[in-house]
Amino acid sequence: MMPNLHTMIGDQLGRAARPFLMCGALLLSCQLAVDGADIVIRKGGGRVGGTAVSTKSGMMVKPQAGDEVTIPLAELQSVEWDSMPASFKIASGDLAAGRFDKAIEALSKLKSDGKFPSDNVKKEIGYTLARAKGLLAQTQPSKVDDAIKELKGIQASDPDFYQYFPSVILLADLLVNKGSFDEAAKVLESFEGVTDSSLKLQGRSYVGRVLLAQGKIPQAVTAFDEVISASGDDQTLAPRKLDAMVGKAKAAIQQNKYAEALPLLDDVMLNMTEASAATGAECKLLQGNCLQALNKPMEAVLAYLYVDLNYPNESGARAEALYHLAGLWRVIQHPDRGLEARARLEADYPASPWAKKLSGS
Repeated sequence: MMPNLHTMIGDQLGRAARPFLMCGALLLSCQLAVDGADIVIRKGGGRVGGTAVSTKSGMMVKPQAGDEVTIPLAELQSVEWDSMPASFKIASGDLAAGRFDKAIEALSKLKSDGKFPSDNVKKEIGYTLARAKGLLAQTQPSKVDDAIKELKGIQASDPDFYQYFPSVILLADLLVNKGSFDEAAKVLESFEGVTDSSLKLQGRSYVGRVLLAQGKIPQAVTAFDEVISASGDDQTLAPRKLDAMVGKAKAAIQQNKYAEALPLLDDVMLNMTEASAATGAECKLLQGNCLQALNKPMEAVLAYLYVDLNYPNESGARAEALYHLAGLWRVIQHPDRGLEARARLEADYPASPWAKKLSGS
C-alpha cells in the first residue's frame, strides 16, 4: 500500500529538522553552562566563561573545557560574576551613565544587606561602591573625605582583587585634589613591586602627575619621558604612553607653552583607539585650554564641545568643559548656547567647583 502523502512529507521534515533540533539543544546546553559561570570580558568585547580567580594584576579563568586563560589587568574590561544580583547590574548602569548618587544608594543597600552569593560578589560590590563615591567626589569636594575613607577601607580588606590598582589611582587623584601630595605619592608606591610592565608604567605616569601638581615640573617631565620612551612591543603599553604624553602636555601648559603642548595632544587623539576615555577627555579639555589661551575661541569651543558630547561619564572633565562653553559661546556670538551650557552645568554638577566659579560663589 502506498504510504500516505502527508505521512511521507512529515517523516522527511522530521529527518531534516533533527540536526537543527540537536544543534538547538546543544546551544541551550552551552547557554545554561555559561549562565552558571563567571564571565570575564576583554577590552574589545571578547568573552571567556568559567571559574574566575582574581588577582591584583588580572584574572585567571578556568573554562569548563580547555586550558586556563590568564587575562592581564590592562586587557580586562569587566567581570560578570556568577549569581550577581540584578540590582547590582542596574546600579552599574547608573554608574556608567554618571548617575552617581543613584548608584551609591543602590550599592550601599546591597553592601549593608550582607547577602552575598560569593566572596567575589562581595568584593565587586565593595570596590564599585568605593569607585562611585570617588567619582562623585571629583565634582563634589565635600564628599572627598568620605570617598577616601571608602577607598582605603576596601583596599585594606580586599587587597588582592583586580580592582585594587584602579582604586589606588582614583585614591591618589582625590588626595592630590585635596592637596595631600605626600600621601598620594605614598599610595602610588604599591605599583613599585609589580612585574607587569603596563602596571609599572601606569604607576610611574601617576607619580609624574603628583609631581606636576606640586609644581615640580622638571621631575614630572622626567617621569613622563621614562614612560613615553619605555621599550617593548606589548600593546598594553601604548595606552600608558599616551597618558604620559597628556601629562607632558599638561606640564608644558603650566609653563604657558601652549604651542608646544598642542602637537603632543594631537598625537594622543590620533591614537585614541588605544587610550582610555579618561585620557581622551582630559586630552580634548587641554586642547580647549590651549586654544583659548592662544585666542582661538571657535577652535576652543569645538574642543570643549567634543568633551561634552563624547565623554558624558567623565564628570570632572565635562563639568570644566561646560564651564568654558558657557563663556565662549557668547564670545562667538551664540549667547543662547552659552545659557544652555550654564544650565546643564548647574543641573548636572551643582556642587562642582566649576558651577560655583560660574556663579561667583
